[in-house]
Formats: sequence, C-alpha cells, structure tokens
Amino acid sequence: MIGPASRLRHRERVLTQRAADSLVLLDLDGGEYFALDEVSGRVWDLCDGLRDVATIIAAVSAEYDAPVETIRADVQEFLQEMVDENLLVVVLDS
Repeated sequence: MIGPASRLRHRERVLTQRAADSLVLLDLDGGEYFALDEVSGRVWDLCDGLRDVATIIAAVSAEYDAPVETIRADVQEFLQEMVDENLLVVVLDS
C-alpha cells in the first residue's frame, strides 16, 4: 500500500514520449503502451524518487487548483496502478 510518506521512481526500461497533451509510456519488458493525460503525466514527472506522495499531491493540487481530497484519491489510485503495472517502484530507505 502506498502511503503519504512513500517515495516512488520510474522503473528502468520504461520509455516515455510526449505527444500533444499526453505522455506515452512503453514498458520494454512487457511490450505494453500506456497513455497518460496531462495531469497523470505531471504526476509521473514528479515521481523522481525524492518527493513523497504527500508532496506530489500538494504540488498537483496547487498547480491545478483542485481540492486536495479529490487530488489525493486520484493520485493515490494512479500511483497504485503504476506500481501494480510495474512502471513505478517504491524507493526504500537504506
């Protein structure tokens, strides 16, 4: 389960390409494509392994002027899906 203090980063072997207002991801291992809209693409960009989920939610909420509660639910659902698809990995503290 991804919590507010979780930090995520892109898994290696995932290629990205911007196309108009979307971001396309290609999982080189699974051969699957994923199309992200503007907001989910922004969340993807913020998953750099340094920012935690709470920071990402706050940034997206401020950038898109949306209620934090709505952003929180949407971001957590998106991040969990990306982890389930093996496109994002949780950064573990060593």
